[in-house]
Amino acid sequence: MYLNLISAMFMRKNRLLSILFLLLCFSTIAFSGNIIYPWRATTAIVKSGESFEVWLNADKGQTVSSVQLVGPYNTVDATCKIKKGSWEYDVTSENTYNTKITVFIPKKCPADRYDIVLLTSSGLVTSPAGVKVIKNYKSSYYIMHFSDAHAFQRGSETVLNRISTIVDMANIINPELVFNTGDNLYRPTDDRMNQLFTGNAIQSTKGLNDLSAATFTVAGNHDFDFDKLDEKGFYKEKSDWWNTWWGLQTYNFSYGDGRFMAINNGWDGFKPTQQIAATDDWLQKVGKGNFRLGTAHIRNKEMPAFDSIAHLDFALFGHNHHIASQNPSLLNNKPIQYIVNSIRDNMEFNLYKVDGKKGICVPVGSKTGQVVYIENPTDQKSPTLYKPKLSLNYLNVNDGSSVSNTAIFVNKFDFAIEGAKVRFIMPLGAKYSISNGKIEQAFNGTLVHIVDVYVNLEPNNTTLVEIKQVARK
Repeated sequence: MYLNLISAMFMRKNRLLSILFLLLCFSTIAFSGNIIYPWRATTAIVKSGESFEVWLNADKGQTVSSVQLVGPYNTVDATCKIKKGSWEYDVTSENTYNTKITVFIPKKCPADRYDIVLLTSSGLVTSPAGVKVIKNYKSSYYIMHFSDAHAFQRGSETVLNRISTIVDMANIINPELVFNTGDNLYRPTDDRMNQLFTGNAIQSTKGLNDLSAATFTVAGNHDFDFDKLDEKGFYKEKSDWWNTWWGLQTYNFSYGDGRFMAINNGWDGFKPTQQIAATDDWLQKVGKGNFRLGTAHIRNKEMPAFDSIAHLDFALFGHNHHIASQNPSLLNNKPIQYIVNSIRDNMEFNLYKVDGKKGICVPVGSKTGQVVYIENPTDQKSPTLYKPKLSLNYLNVNDGSSVSNTAIFVNKFDFAIEGAKVRFIMPLGAKYSISNGKIEQAFNGTLVHIVDVYVNLEPNNTTLVEIKQVARK
């Protein structure tokens, strides 16, 4: 655990140094304008060699000169095409953006989750962990699902510790996509949002931006300014509030032949009719693919109409904190609705696996998708006592100072994990071999050499992966 903490601190420090370097190289340090997409509620996911869009609401006279992707260990210069105009991104708040940036990812860009940094005439504008670059669409991949953290609600003091524990496990399991289905954070402030997304250094917790997977969040029934607004009505104001703190309240994206669609059905009385119509338009444009997943906060609510246009194969929800054991429930006579029990009250996440060729998704670990992730869930309010069922430790400090290392996986789950990931941080200027698994990529960072290895983990087993230097370059 201590060695993993050192490695995580090194990674965060390296990314911070990269941002500070950009700041020092830029004459005016002013965080003006704001990125609408991808940001907080959404992560762009794009193959190297292809492109994605950034939606910026620039200040008057503010122009964009270039785009960089800043990863934990490397920085990538990306080319871009910029278009000015006015586009509405939320039909309920009627909020707009005025600058559309098409970002082209170099073919040699390493796979990683990157901060998006726009160099503008007014300073740097950043979307932390805004894009996940991949090399190829996987034919088989995991989806992780959690919900209802209710962070900073009275009595939820250990929720951020639980999220951090889930992040550690997710980065081992290596899902392609993570869905967080609402009731996220009470009374947001910049500090509270930072703790949720970037963690708390003093408490050594990780946040949602530390997930290596592309991560997506939807609005829940508690996700509005309840100190000022009633539960019912004021939907324009609620939408504007969500846009301010989270970004998009509805979005769609493709992953290979998969289609993923999110709507907001969390607010009492709110009808996402226009969101559903927009999803229909999107599907007509991109094609229905061979697998369609929908997500929102509350099962059944507005979902029959959503399913009637999307023809869903799978659907993910939160809201009901304790009934995941009833999964799946019927939607238009299809057993496809899966609820995840709350982070606040349970030590669980849900796990699913998609067969991209067959276009099917199945729960992993249990028929309901539930995964209890620590051995001692009765100690949920005592983070120092947590005994994770999945862990990764290193024989040597994993910071680029050792020419050899051993990764030690301990899997106490009753199910196998295919393609678990370990990242070795090694010295520059050498070639390396491994004893187990498959090297998925290796690349030089600014200060260190990165080797990502995938390995299959058997149930209730310990697995070792050794790496050693074989030659100096």
